[in-house]
Amino acid sequence: MAIFYINGTTLSNSTAIFEDAELSTCAADGYYSDGTVVREQSSCSLLPIVQCPNCLTPCGSTPITYNSGTGVFLIDMDLGDTASDVGAVIVKFSPASIPDGIRATYNGVTYNKFSLDNATVGGYKGSTSSNGYTYLGYDNATCVPVAGTSYTNLTEYRYDGTNFVATGSTQNITPQIGDLQFNNVPNPGTFYMVIPKLTQSPAELNIEIAGVCPQTAFTIEIGCPSVLSGYSSSLSAVDSTTACGLPTVATYYNAPVSGTAGNPAVNDWVFSDENGQSVLGAGFYKINATEYIEVDANGVVINRANC
Repeated sequence: MAIFYINGTTLSNSTAIFEDAELSTCAADGYYSDGTVVREQSSCSLLPIVQCPNCLTPCGSTPITYNSGTGVFLIDMDLGDTASDVGAVIVKFSPASIPDGIRATYNGVTYNKFSLDNATVGGYKGSTSSNGYTYLGYDNATCVPVAGTSYTNLTEYRYDGTNFVATGSTQNITPQIGDLQFNNVPNPGTFYMVIPKLTQSPAELNIEIAGVCPQTAFTIEIGCPSVLSGYSSSLSAVDSTTACGLPTVATYYNAPVSGTAGNPAVNDWVFSDENGQSVLGAGFYKINATEYIEVDANGVVINRANC
């Protein structure tokens, strides 16, 4: 293994890599790692830090709870890369009353749609922008993000498995009106997002949480990929009367929010596949001899009742 020399105490705080201890001969352009981060050297200058794949936080780890000030908080998760590491990834996000924004990126696709487990104000919440943050929390908190306002120089932090550590970068964020998905109750509860992982790789999931108010508090838990449990159902119908007259000839799948696996309830996500890729269309579905569910246009159950 080649030996190189740096002009700092770690690769992270150095500005260049050299071939000699006197720091007189620059190392060749390319990528260099100390086992924690990777940095590219170009023309004797180190480019920004890139986290090593083996520095990802394993999915299914202890929930991450944070309470601090403004910032953009990055979490890089390892979802696994074996043949069995496929299925639906469930992200559970619990903001405090002061709203925070959240979005996830997996395999180049942004995910920002949630369902809330609150019995009174639960159900679907999602930014109207395909790649926007979804801001969740209390609409009458001491501070709420304001649409069209630019929040500048927000310190960027990255989770290292134990703490959020400043990366040395900042971000500017301007929430849009469709990003603001507040509830009218304080501490509304836990929001559930489903991300389909259809193949064993890639393994990395990136979470971004935007705290634009002076106080930020949240808990987030990221599960490992797992196929969803199925339940018997009729095909979709235009009303409950029609649905209740149909046979249960299909198998659909739910991601529990208020219900349990294989037993859909109000606020649950429902899908036509076990990996959580394709939500059910809006309509009424008979799920047993005496009951039906109603699903909204987002794939979330909004009613369960007797036929």
